[in-house]
Amino acid sequence: MKKLIAALIFALTVGTAMAQTATEQKSATTKVITGAVIDKNGNPLPGAIVSATGGAETVTADADGTFTIEVPIWLKSLTASYPGLGETKMKTNALNQMIFTLKSRKRTHGFINLVGQYRTQISSGLPVPAQGEFGIMGGAYRSWGGYVKVVIRCVGGGIKDPDYFHYEDEERFDVLPTTTFGVIKRLSNKFAVFLGGGVGFDFGGDAYGICDGYDYKYDPVTDDYTEVKDHDPHYRYATQSVTGVAEVGGLFRISNKLNVTAGVSYIMHGCEVNNNGNLGIFLGFGLNL
Repeated sequence: MKKLIAALIFALTVGTAMAQTATEQKSATTKVITGAVIDKNGNPLPGAIVSATGGAETVTADADGTFTIEVPIWLKSLTASYPGLGETKMKTNALNQMIFTLKSRKRTHGFINLVGQYRTQISSGLPVPAQGEFGIMGGAYRSWGGYVKVVIRCVGGGIKDPDYFHYEDEERFDVLPTTTFGVIKRLSNKFAVFLGGGVGFDFGGDAYGICDGYDYKYDPVTDDYTEVKDHDPHYRYATQSVTGVAEVGGLFRISNKLNVTAGVSYIMHGCEVNNNGNLGIFLGFGLNL
């Protein structure tokens, strides 16, 4: 009996020593990190996932947002994530205590709109009828982004008075679209502004073709020009000229699916025309992508 009791005591002593040694060896190869996961307002995020960056260890935050995780001692960082919020990675520290602050993930907003534009002459030069234009606009943005807009003249617009403008030049108004592109800045989840420029076309009358049925003849005696009636009256010729465009506007998200955009474009006068600057006022409706 004494020999049996001695054997049991020996086995327990050896087992305890071996367990202590294993625990010491484990603690020498791992470390325990505690902390919490909160949002930008300091509210706890229960259910947040905390994992070893590049490792297999993963835990879920408790109801108060706190967590405890055991990781290899060589691990340099942890990663925390939460549905609907961004993922954040932090380096470990000597205290083995970490607090993760997760912020809202910035979505990419895309849109495509049908755009109607009304363009009218606002600066000096030969009077030109207002133009109706129609086109498409699309873009994408997070905090910043970009867009492209293309409009062309609607059917039925343009020069129609052959007594004032040369009728043969009317078709020249059909061929050149106004194309603009630029940047978008999101100001809130519902509203963004945009600023851009591009290439358009100006239209008006050719200053060199205007004489309204009169001409001038040089008189060498008086060294002056005399106005004479021309038997073949000249026409005022409708012209167009490629020119620059500048525009500004805003985009409002009505819902997750619909948006509306509005703005103004200034189409600068071209070099072939008598200072016919034009203002375009546009309005568009479309889908969020």
